[in-house]
Amino acid sequence: MSAAATISSRGNTAGTGATIIGLLWPFFMIVAFFGVPFALLLRVSLARLDPAYYQGSGWTLDAFGTLFQSMVLNGFVSSLQLAFTVATLGIIIAFPATYFITRMSRKAQVVWLVGLLVTLALSEVLITFSWQIILSKRVGISNVAVFLGLLEKPVSLTPSFLGVVGCLVYVVVPFNVMTLYPGLSRLDASYMEAAATMGARPSRAFFDILVPLMRKPVATAYLTTVVMTIGAYVAPLVLGGPANWTIGVIISEVAISAQNLPSAAAIAVLLMVITGLMILIINRIGGKGYAS
Repeated sequence: MSAAATISSRGNTAGTGATIIGLLWPFFMIVAFFGVPFALLLRVSLARLDPAYYQGSGWTLDAFGTLFQSMVLNGFVSSLQLAFTVATLGIIIAFPATYFITRMSRKAQVVWLVGLLVTLALSEVLITFSWQIILSKRVGISNVAVFLGLLEKPVSLTPSFLGVVGCLVYVVVPFNVMTLYPGLSRLDASYMEAAATMGARPSRAFFDILVPLMRKPVATAYLTTVVMTIGAYVAPLVLGGPANWTIGVIISEVAISAQNLPSAAAIAVLLMVITGLMILIINRIGGKGYAS
């Protein structure tokens, strides 16, 4: 075999090895950061409650029997209600806002996007406690309502479901805008121009042409919001009452207050299963649409 052929063979072998390593690296990352934690979570959920061991001991399905308790069921209902409410309002706000941003000058777009990126840098804890002040009795928006004559006296707007929704919508709207922006910014303006030429009103062209074209990015943004909010913890705990507690708060209460880690793990496993099913359903509804 000639020297050139030998070098070429070694080069091909090295390239194949690099390709295999490149393919195995994501696999190992998924196993390390998802597979192993999920396996540990599943193991704890199958353990027997044991006062001597916080994580439980032995093997049993008793923890999954607690999933039918009213507290857990109410937590799942509250979580789903909150997640879909926040996701729907977030899309209603973010979609037209993103559309108008993409129709601005390039400089104005940069200013808006930088401003939204700055809000993403804020901690959810900081945002939640800021909303607690905004909704408070002394210096909150109820004082503005009194000044405008809408209320007779200042009132505290927490705990309330609307307070939790408002805070989480504020958190997710920048994520939605960033998800929708690439697709809307590259969308050919001739679609809307053609609709206007054929006599379609702007509102009809928006809903009949633009929204269907952006179905997949909208589904992605909606799905991201649902996943982010279904297990929300800080906002429901600070701004809501026990009736507004999500399943994330319930898991914390069961694990810390009730000292029942197997039951908390079983609830978390069910939450992951429900979240996975919602991901499949929303992706199915999203279809192909316009690739962003």
